[in-house]
Amino acid sequence: MRWQFPWVSASETSFNLDYQVSRPRGGQGVYKYHDAAVMEEMPGLSVFIKDDEGRVAHTYSCYSRGLDALNATYQVLDLVPKGRDEETLDFTMSWVQHHDRYED
Repeated sequence: MRWQFPWVSASETSFNLDYQVSRPRGGQGVYKYHDAAVMEEMPGLSVFIKDDEGRVAHTYSCYSRGLDALNATYQVLDLVPKGRDEETLDFTMSWVQHHDRYED
């Protein structure tokens, strides 16, 4: 997508497990601070601060519907007559795909 800024990935680390948005393959997961039968990857946002001495502190985490404000599509869908219309989907947000994987 030709992004012009650096990205950082949690791939190959335990970060997503530590901050409870992933579960071990084949294992039970923790999501939103509760044991849960969750998909392998779930949505989540964590915020950190780095002080003048270089120490990093976790200041905030948000999950699931708490992230709706960051999803502009949901902001629009919540205004239309049928809303999100996800009742018949296999799971919430199953309509989301990579930009190059939609059917023509």
